[in-house]
Parts: sequence; structure tokens; C-alpha cells
Amino acid sequence: MIYLDHHAATPLRAVAEEAMHAARDRAWANPSSVHAAGRAARALLETARAQVAEALGSRAADVVLTSGGTEACNLGVRGLVGSSGASGAVLTSMLEHPAVRVTAEAVGRVTWLPCAADAWPNPEEVASRLGPGDLLAVQWVNHETGVILPVREWAELARARGARVFVDATQALGKWPLNVAESPFDAVAVAGQKIGGPTGTGALWVRRGVELGSVATGGGQERGRRAGTQNVLGHVGFGAACAEALASAAQLERAAGLRDQLEEHACSLGGVVNGLPLPRVSNVTQVAFPGQRADVLVAALDVEGVCASAGAACSSGLTEPVAALLALHPGEPWRATSSVRFSLAPSTTQEEISLACAALGRVLSRS
Repeated sequence: MIYLDHHAATPLRAVAEEAMHAARDRAWANPSSVHAAGRAARALLETARAQVAEALGSRAADVVLTSGGTEACNLGVRGLVGSSGASGAVLTSMLEHPAVRVTAEAVGRVTWLPCAADAWPNPEEVASRLGPGDLLAVQWVNHETGVILPVREWAELARARGARVFVDATQALGKWPLNVAESPFDAVAVAGQKIGGPTGTGALWVRRGVELGSVATGGGQERGRRAGTQNVLGHVGFGAACAEALASAAQLERAAGLRDQLEEHACSLGGVVNGLPLPRVSNVTQVAFPGQRADVLVAALDVEGVCASAGAACSSGLTEPVAALLALHPGEPWRATSSVRFSLAPSTTQEEISLACAALGRVLSRS
């Protein structure tokens, strides 16, 4: 099997598995309990929190541990919209993951930021759409195309106008130092499964002094910001994965050459790369194949032993057009139903890419 769907989920890192195995006899207790077993679990949880914070470039006290990226995004968007002084207006884009886009529609008055690849909004245009108490909710790296959004530039002017800024960094974590404490952001969401941590783990960084409105009722865990007993063992793995990802971020750049080979071959077969000419992360490409159906291509590649994706993992079993592509390439709606995403890891090999290219050629020759 050739796995080229690392933007959906990554294999569990050995260091994460080892950390969880070593902690299994101490991580089972409720970390809110004051007895010895509870204190042991709490110590593990706080070590994990510190590791996540280091990867984010923040204080550990500002990190809220969650059950994954979707919860972190919900907590960030809902919490900021529901805080005192919030206007209820949200500026976001159709590029966003449903965890942000659908949540924004559910809780706020949404204005859509146009993000066509050939007409990218500048910071002044973004800021002009915002006022005091409004929320700018944007992703750092697009989950479909790998396009890098200029979120720091947008956020600086947005906050100067009194707006609040939420950033979905689930696809940015582990690719470069985030340094969120030095950023103009108010809250940043990340997820464990994108960097070799266990599925069902994530975190929301919240700037010190920023208020979050109540999202879920229950106990006072996570300093009152996220009710519910924490997944200690899962977060032990998440923390270990963060520590290794931070140390090995530069290794991801070696995937760029392999990604480019795959792109070149796909284009020679009639494919068109989505997101160009915008800057992208080095390990992902999404290619549209005119006249093809993405779900059919993905199924055929699977038969050939290649794991790829027709969209975000939470939606790729569906046949609806990819919203991000309709936004990026509004004049070419065919891209939204004919695009396949290939995402690599530092461990992806030349042989795997060569085999994937051959498989893609066979699939397209039969379609």
C-alpha cells in the first residue's frame, strides 16, 4: 500500500506510541482527582500540555486540550463569537474546513471573503470588511490544495480595527515554527492526527486575557474553558508527536521534490494543478483531471494500492463539489468535481512516487 493521504491523517509516530505505552499504567485516573493516582495522571497531562505549547510557541497555561481539530475550531469560533464585546459578525471564506465554515454560519452573521487564486485579497481589503468586535476566522494552510494564506498580514490589520482573529492551523502545525505568542492572533486550533499523534486529540491556544464564551456546560476542566474529563493517554501521545515534529520540521522539505515529480507526471497525463500561482506547503498537491470524476479516480487508485483523496476526509465519502475549489477557481467549476489530492510525508520514498505515477497512468488510460 502506498499512502499519499497525510493531510487526512498520519500514521502514529513511534515516539508517540512509546510514550503512550510507557504512561499506560499511570494515565487511567481522572486528572482532576486530588489523590495520588489523579496527581500522577495530572502530571502526565501537564507534561503533554507543555510539549504542545512548545510546538505552538506559547505558554502552557494558554493551551486548552481538546478531543481533536474539529472541537478546537468549534471552541475557538463559538467561544470568540459568544464572548462579551463580540458583534456576532464573522468574516471567513469558502476555503475553510467545514469545522470553521459551517460553525461560523451556525453562530454568526457571515460575510464571505473572496479568495480566487487570481484575485487574492490584500490585507487592506480584508481589514476594510471588519469592525470592532467582529471575528476574522481563517485557516493558515488550506487542507485541500496546501495553499498558504497570509494570515499574519491579515490579522495585524484586522486587530488594528478592533476585530478578533481565529486561525485554523491544523495543516500548519509541524511544518514550520508557529510562534503564536508573538502573532497577532487571538486563538489558534491544531490537531494531533495531522502530525503523527493519536486521532481524537487536539488543542486550542487562546491568547492570555482573551475571553471565550461558554460552549459546553459541565465541569471546570481546562481552566473553565472546556468541560469534560481529559484524554490523558491520548494527549501524552500528542505531546510526544509535537516534540518530534518540531525537531524534524525541516525534513518535510525533502518531500517537495517528490511532490513536484508527481505533479509533473499528473500534468503530462492531462491534469491541472489547483491553487497556482499561490504559495503552497511542500508536501501536497491537488490535481484536477478534466472530464473525470474524482470519486471514481480515487476508488480506482485504491484498487491499484494507492491511497489518495477526493477532498477533506470528513467529506470525501460524499460526491458534492469541493467548496474550496469553487472559491479558488470560480470560472472553472469542473475542478471541484474532478480533483484528487496527494499528500506526502517525510518518509515517502522515490519508489513509492514512481509506483504511484505508474498507477495513475493506468487508471487514466482506462477511464
